[in-house]
Amino acid sequence: MKKIGFIGLGNMGLPMAVNLVKAGFEVYGLNRSKGAEEKFAQAGGKTGLTRAQLAAEMDMVITCLPMPADVEAVYTAQDGLIPNGRPGLLLVDCSTVGPELNRRLFDAAAARGIAFLDAPVSGGTVGAAEGTLSIMVGGEREAFDRARPAFEAMGKQIYYVGPSGSGSVVKLINQLMVGIHTQAVSEALALGRKAGLDEAALVDILMASFASSRMLDRHYAGFIAKEAYDPGFAIKLLGKDLDLAAEMAEKSGVRLKAGARVRSLFHRAIASGYGDRDMAAMFRFQTDEDAKESEAGPIKHYAVFLPMKDAEKSDRFRPEHLQFLAEQRAAGRLFANGRFTDGAGGLVIYKARSYEEVENWVKQDPYIVHGARGYEIHEWDVVPAEG
Repeated sequence: MKKIGFIGLGNMGLPMAVNLVKAGFEVYGLNRSKGAEEKFAQAGGKTGLTRAQLAAEMDMVITCLPMPADVEAVYTAQDGLIPNGRPGLLLVDCSTVGPELNRRLFDAAAARGIAFLDAPVSGGTVGAAEGTLSIMVGGEREAFDRARPAFEAMGKQIYYVGPSGSGSVVKLINQLMVGIHTQAVSEALALGRKAGLDEAALVDILMASFASSRMLDRHYAGFIAKEAYDPGFAIKLLGKDLDLAAEMAEKSGVRLKAGARVRSLFHRAIASGYGDRDMAAMFRFQTDEDAKESEAGPIKHYAVFLPMKDAEKSDRFRPEHLQFLAEQRAAGRLFANGRFTDGAGGLVIYKARSYEEVENWVKQDPYIVHGARGYEIHEWDVVPAEG
């Protein structure tokens, strides 16, 4: 297998494709941004083919794309890899997507005599550049064996983990732990900084103790100590992965208690403008939020009763209302919400520092904008149940 197409020459894909060139493969790169293609050509790669041509002419095509919708389009569109692939072609997706998408692509490819592997990677941009990625692969074993020489050019820890979708299951479990560890690092270092500790010494001690983790080492040495957060892996991408992990957990009947909280924090960070920074910038989000809360005073709870005014309008604008609440939840403003089963309306409980702040949000609710509901706002003194 000598001719390989590589679609997606981003922060991860470009160095992966370059390592294939260094290993002696004839590699044709394709990317939405032509600047990345130029960099690939300067590194010895070839360009100039469409994805339909790659599917028809290559022995193997590898994809490394940011979002599930991108993956689905590249594989299934009229000019995509599966409709234009020849029997015997090997397709490998290194993107992070859900296992159900992997299985759909596997079945669609198999119907045309094409092999498909889900092979997400871990190790970040450093691992991609150094060729030391961990690669977790799902699909047919025979296809894995065919692809192994290419995997060995890109990674050092290469695992066959089972049938189609298995690679993505492992990757999403990995990403769930990356998210939780990232938030743990953010909170721990924020606490240490507030206490006035020597931060470098604190990290040295933690790395020598049970609290050590690769996330602590990566985030501190590579980003926090430098106060520089240019993305190796952006917060918005990890937020997407946490969404996929949550979807997988829900279908599996597993409750992600810590995961749900961390996922909410990532969405708050994205909504607050941190999404394009490296995931280590969750530390900055943590410390910035702490500073804002210290300056602005305590958070209070406000119960907002939304009495029914127009049932027909309530039905019509319910999707917009729910989307509005989802945005408030992502921004960290929502404590709880729900409807009354007797049709009297609903209740939304916000977290805010003033009545005026809450009223400003409420007036943007599509239910209020379109006259479907009225509103009453009451400050609510929360008394948790004992026991």
